[in-house]
Amino acid sequence: TESEINKLASPYLNGGRVQDCWEIASVTIEGKLLRSQIRMRSTYLSPSDNHGFHLTIFTALEFLSQLAIIYGHVWAGYEEKKREGWLLESTIAAKKSIRSSDNIMVEMEAASIRKVGDNIIGKSRARVVDDEGGLFLATLKCFLS
Repeated sequence: TESEINKLASPYLNGGRVQDCWEIASVTIEGKLLRSQIRMRSTYLSPSDNHGFHLTIFTALEFLSQLAIIYGHVWAGYEEKKREGWLLESTIAAKKSIRSSDNIMVEMEAASIRKVGDNIIGKSRARVVDDEGGLFLATLKCFLS
């Protein structure tokens, strides 16, 4: 029944996720390497996690996608967003919980990026860390059309 499902379902996935709001505090790009600091503006605190905030893969994938879009536009020489971004493939692994909400650091390397006709296709590898030893590893294949 709906009641039984609700007792077992994640409140985070059923609406709490929208409470996780992040911002890009800084971005630097040097060649194929993008470095960024991310801060959480607001967070969802799970009633079943007594350690407080933890970054989810879903939130990490959002800001990694945004950083890939930014990198692709800078690579193409744009000073503002001109292209639609499409996430074609991704893998992400939470190797160790990220608990910091203020100091999430990203290193993203453009493994490959090229123009195909009028479009741009790129593949990147990223490390997401915090100052408490947390670690996520990700790869993204993106398309700007």
